[in-house]
Amino acid sequence: MKARWGVIVFAVIALTAPRPAQANFKNNIIFSGCAAAMRKEYQQANKQLLLSQLNKTCDCVVEQINNRKNIEQAKASCINLEQPISSNKNRQSF
Repeated sequence: MKARWGVIVFAVIALTAPRPAQANFKNNIIFSGCAAAMRKEYQQANKQLLLSQLNKTCDCVVEQINNRKNIEQAKASCINLEQPISSNKNRQSF
């Protein structure tokens, strides 16, 4: 009987533990929302958003939110307010 309880406890823990796939899914949702917001902001400013800048900023936002920061705190931590939206209109966009 004791072994049976051990199996049940193990099964409950295994089923309720967060899985890497769930974490990746959550991270993808956060990243996608960040990317969409950045693209919209840059488009409204008629500026080109560099892919490297988008990746760096949105990876930071994902990390901050996973560290229990809210969206405003994550944005404040990840967006360099000293660096304005660059004007790269002549460069080819993706």
